[in-house]
Amino acid sequence: MLAWTVTKAGGIGDVAKQPGTATGSTRTWVLVRFFMLGAANCATFASNAADFQRYATKPNDVILGNLLGFPLSNLIVSIVGNLVGASSQLVFGEVIWNPLNYLDKLQTTEYTSANRAGCFFIAACFAYSAIFSSIFENSLPAGNDIAALFPKYLSVRKGFFICAIISFAINPWYLLGSASIFISFMASYQIFLSAITGVLLCHYYIVTRGYLEIDDLYTSRKTGVYYYIGGWNWRAYVAYVVGIIPNFYGFLNNMGVSAPARVTKAYYFAYPIGLFVSFFTYWACCAWKPPALTVPLSEWREPKDYVRPSERGEVLEAEGDVESFGDGSGEVKEVGGDGVNVTAVRTMG
Repeated sequence: MLAWTVTKAGGIGDVAKQPGTATGSTRTWVLVRFFMLGAANCATFASNAADFQRYATKPNDVILGNLLGFPLSNLIVSIVGNLVGASSQLVFGEVIWNPLNYLDKLQTTEYTSANRAGCFFIAACFAYSAIFSSIFENSLPAGNDIAALFPKYLSVRKGFFICAIISFAINPWYLLGSASIFISFMASYQIFLSAITGVLLCHYYIVTRGYLEIDDLYTSRKTGVYYYIGGWNWRAYVAYVVGIIPNFYGFLNNMGVSAPARVTKAYYFAYPIGLFVSFFTYWACCAWKPPALTVPLSEWREPKDYVRPSERGEVLEAEGDVESFGDGSGEVKEVGGDGVNVTAVRTMG
């Protein structure tokens, strides 16, 4: 699309070449705002990455994608998008920010076979991209999370369909009504994702120090370390709500409610504010009422070379709330090893 539109325009035009008009503190705050918006755009991946990166065969497989592939691809898309938008000024005399509207106008103003073919193939690429990103960014994480909330009644597949129904119910096409509405949305949903990310980071790096009781991740046993209270970790929900509160006035202001200028500027930092507040709130809750699984700060307990019980020649059989290993030894096994506080134990035999 970049090659096609720039060729039609005879160049990228003055929009891409002209200097910025903002100066002084106004320019500084514009840079701050859009830098933080760029970070917020990555918030979905920051909170959902584990849902698809868990399919990696080695722990280090995800490093290059996070440090190089993801930032680089975002940069390329941003540059291409700006150049395509700039070319529309030369073609139609106005800047068209939405590439789909640009394609539509190209076809309606000049309904030739070449234009129809170009629009068809480019639109097909957009459709593929939308489906691909929706599966990884929305369907897969939503399916996992919804199924985890009510595993007795919902599977990951059912979670996919629930996500699809809800996505239509919220009328997402309104978000593409104008550039300002889209930017407002981008600036708004970050407050909810930042609070989630803060809890995830604190739990993994501070509370459990990288340790996962892997067998308990896949059971609904009440003695499992992740059962908490009725299957719900109240500490995470408290931290989530508290992490949203400092940014909520700015969120309302972004949605049209009048607020002082200082609230608007503070909201530019909504993502780091929400992340740090939820992070330390979750840490405080865990210090006050420790969960079943905790690891001392002096140790790092990330599992290495984990072997499934079935591959070790052990047979897992569930009997009520007790999971037994069928080797007949009758020995009591403590879960977690030295330095790991786990209240649940399993019986052997």
